[in-house]
Amino acid sequence: MWIEPLYPILDPGTLENLVASSLTSPINDTIHPVQAAKQNMKMASFYLVMALGAINIKNFFKQSQVRSNQGLFQNPSASRRSAADLYGEAIKCMDISTQHHVPSILFIQILLLISIYSLHGPVASSQWQLAGSAMRMAIEIGLHNSSTASGFSEAATDQRNRVFWSAYAIEISLAYNLGRPPSIGEEHITAEIPRISSTTLSSILHIKHRQIQSRVISQVYRVNNKVRSLTEAQDMIAQLQEELDQWKSMIPDPRQPNEDSPYPYSFWVRLYNGTSLVLHRSSPLCPNPSRESLGICLKSAGAYIDNILELLRESNVPLSWMLVQGVMFAGLTMLITARTGFKQLDPRVGLLSLLVDLPAWTRKCSVCLAIMDERWHEDLLPKLNSQFEVLVNDTLQLISSAITSPRDVDVLGEVSVPWPSEMTAPTLGLDDCSFEGAHLPDSGFPGPWYDFELMRDIMGFDPAQTFWDTFPPE
Repeated sequence: MWIEPLYPILDPGTLENLVASSLTSPINDTIHPVQAAKQNMKMASFYLVMALGAINIKNFFKQSQVRSNQGLFQNPSASRRSAADLYGEAIKCMDISTQHHVPSILFIQILLLISIYSLHGPVASSQWQLAGSAMRMAIEIGLHNSSTASGFSEAATDQRNRVFWSAYAIEISLAYNLGRPPSIGEEHITAEIPRISSTTLSSILHIKHRQIQSRVISQVYRVNNKVRSLTEAQDMIAQLQEELDQWKSMIPDPRQPNEDSPYPYSFWVRLYNGTSLVLHRSSPLCPNPSRESLGICLKSAGAYIDNILELLRESNVPLSWMLVQGVMFAGLTMLITARTGFKQLDPRVGLLSLLVDLPAWTRKCSVCLAIMDERWHEDLLPKLNSQFEVLVNDTLQLISSAITSPRDVDVLGEVSVPWPSEMTAPTLGLDDCSFEGAHLPDSGFPGPWYDFELMRDIMGFDPAQTFWDTFPPE
């Protein structure tokens, strides 16, 4: 089952029941409307699972053949139904008995399945609303509170936990990427994480990672972040980094011969690097990152792009705007961090990173966008790539000019860029990534420094929302 590794929405027994229900006789008029609505919802779940499988089946067969080095798997592309067709059948089943839908585990499961399905489209308000509705229903029927599960069987309690933590993981992922607060804080959650089994190991690791991201949202990126001293802010970042490092140590070792994880080691490392770069960049908690944080941010962003490029070259991973978002964010984070913080980088490693690593990473970012454009044929991708290249060229020119000027580099290699007396070295807040508020040299662009409305359009944001507040990658 494709959704099982990360989201334990349906256990194998529930999936078998869905298949059995799909093989029963059609619903007739003699069945009570409430019972008919329940049966239609089960059919909707079945079609949604099939739709998710249809989206990923091409990659499954290709990867299976690569792993086995044999042609044991035959791709039944000629006979299968499309994902859109199966999704349409699911929506039809939902529409038949709309008036009988009430908050329930089955209804929440359907909303979560639809939300996962929509990951392959633009990240717009509909997906956010779906995940939020699912979480609010889960809270309404008490799935977040372990005390409300008293009296349920062990299997029923496990199902409640599975559904709640699936909703939690999906909503935190969206909140983290869209820069919005989640529906519930950790202090209100007492539900137990699903039982450890061969089918839940990956989902538990995934949930624990989302818990860390939730803390990043609440501690680093909250709007009303109280004023803290620089030491307190750096201590908080160090604590979260320690939690992230401990989580990384839980990732199954790929060198173990008996380890057969549904997701490769590189997937978990990508999550690690994506979160690390967000933690160490300029944020409301720490607008001026330390020298160490700047270095970690650059290296994590570069490692993230290296990971994505390897993924694109070695597999036919299903493409989505979320993946595009991650690549663009990592690339832009590198440019912004390098442009506004290169004077603070460690002089022993800073020059190497700026002159060698940064150009290589930005070039790889462009290659990622080019590969996705070749496979996906979306009109916005070449525009994004060309505009990203303009930013890359201007940033590299600025940095190289400052570094190579003899009067600006001392014997130890530290860079000292001369800014006119009426100007200060550029700083960039999270809500100011258009560069309009930063004192930067003339770039030759017509009008303001740059207009990122295209990036807002691609992700489906409301123009009134602050696009760049947290916008971190997966």
